[in-house]
Amino acid sequence: MHTAQGPAWSTSGLDVAAGRYPLSIERHVMRMADLLVPGVTTVTPHARYYSLHALVAIEAERRGLSLPAAQDLLRRCEVVMAAVSYAHDHGETGLPRAHGLDALAGRLQGGEVVMAEAAQPVKGGYVRNVWGFWSPYAASEVSLGILVPASMPTPGPACAAGQVTAGLDGILELAARRSLGVDELRGHPHLCVCAGGGAADGTWLAKLLCLPGEQPAESAGRGRRNTIRLLTRLMRTHEIGDVTDDVRPLIAYGDFLRSDPVAATLETAPVWRGVMLRNYAVSAWRRLWSWLVSEVDGLMPADDLAERFADKMPDGALAAFMDGLPATTTPTGAPAPAEEQLRPSGPVDPVSELAILIVNARRVRELSGRVRDAFLGQRGVELGPEWMAWRLAESRSGSSRDFVRRLTHDLLTRSRRVALSKARRRSDGTLWLPTRLHEREGLLFRTSQEGRGDVGLRLAQLTTVLAGAGVLEMAGKTWRVTDAGQVLLD
Repeated sequence: MHTAQGPAWSTSGLDVAAGRYPLSIERHVMRMADLLVPGVTTVTPHARYYSLHALVAIEAERRGLSLPAAQDLLRRCEVVMAAVSYAHDHGETGLPRAHGLDALAGRLQGGEVVMAEAAQPVKGGYVRNVWGFWSPYAASEVSLGILVPASMPTPGPACAAGQVTAGLDGILELAARRSLGVDELRGHPHLCVCAGGGAADGTWLAKLLCLPGEQPAESAGRGRRNTIRLLTRLMRTHEIGDVTDDVRPLIAYGDFLRSDPVAATLETAPVWRGVMLRNYAVSAWRRLWSWLVSEVDGLMPADDLAERFADKMPDGALAAFMDGLPATTTPTGAPAPAEEQLRPSGPVDPVSELAILIVNARRVRELSGRVRDAFLGQRGVELGPEWMAWRLAESRSGSSRDFVRRLTHDLLTRSRRVALSKARRRSDGTLWLPTRLHEREGLLFRTSQEGRGDVGLRLAQLTTVLAGAGVLEMAGKTWRVTDAGQVLLD
């Protein structure tokens, strides 16, 4: 008797490794953040790495290094920066840890780092990527003109060799060493991630980011400069400690954007308001979906999952639930903080997330001008504010529980459609299907929990990059603009 094994050239099976963005509702917010903060992303928190990669590009060009040699030089320089940042007590700067520092912690605690081991892109090294931490920064460095698009770091038109090499003086010599002693590295504090603000490379990067002087209206840097001016104005007028949590409600709600003499002149301010308000809905969809996925226990019919959501809702018409939610405008006509009032501080509550989506959908008819345009983005898209407003209007007189039953099936259908649109046939014949929630013969099952974090708007990373370049500093527990920063921005 013979058993069919399938084609010999193909590996059997379906790879169901989870993907990101299962509902694909983040695109508008992420695109707007890219327009408003070009040159900084959610994975570029340190100013000093812009300088370090520029230095490697300068040195690789000067020496005519091959690609493997440039990779080795970059990794060695990044190990030096991480090791110096470990050795240097830089106090409360508000900056995150240097890249690769956690992976090197064991070696550093032993007092010495052997470069041939630490800099290798293998398990046990500071990072396994052959280009170290250049990959997350590469697009930003090209956007700023520091580098040009190439297979290895290559100087761009904004790469100021004199200031970069002066600011990082000595790092190349340390990178060429066989080993680094932690005690010795304490004598090189100028190479720490926190030291750029007082160095020549920090001054160079600060000017590149802030672009002092008038910029053309179509300039990508103009949007970033105005964003920086808005952020720093908030820091001058309010106590800003946690940038994400403290800045978000100040931009999204109230009269500040039109009453403050500086904020009122910035064309990006109303755009940021629209993006901030839209992001409340994006976050609510993400948390609601994560809750639904977490409720799938074993094999479960889709109707049972919808019923679990329905059981959380109060009896009665959807209209009664909607009418009991907070006001979304203030007496002056500005957006009121309804989403902030409804957002739970503890575990995800699906009823609260639905309430956030409902009040957010009200803003379709309340907002106007550039705020409304930035809030809506592409018109009428599924799960967008207009779509939600339409669904609520047609279901208002019906049961709130029936509404969430239908909404659950809508989300299940969309997640399947998104996963199939991202599915890929791999070279070995297997199919990659990026999803955590699956359906077989009418039954749902999950392979892992779904993420529920907010979409990053880059303001926290912009703050730490500006701090690393000397534009901002942490004073106690709050951020403030430095004297040098004020000169660049006024």
